Amino acid sequence: KKNIKKMVEMSKYITVLDFEAERVFQYKIEDKFIDNGDYEEYLTNKGHNLSNCEWMVHEEPRVITTNHEAYQ
Repeated sequence: KKNIKKMVEMSKYITVLDFEAERVFQYKIEDKFIDNGDYEEYLTNKGHNLSNCEWMVHEEPRVITTNHEAYQ
């Protein structure tokens, strides 16, 4: 549990794959929220339906994208 807590304390972003909105959202989390935050309540307050999205907490804000000509 200590490793998980340490990982969450270092995390500063939540990325959400929202299937209803057909979009990816990313939120920066305040440091004070990280220690005692309820992420599911936070996302619900942001308007996400938790039964129709996936989310993760992470430290790096960058989103890796690839744009292949074959898919255009």
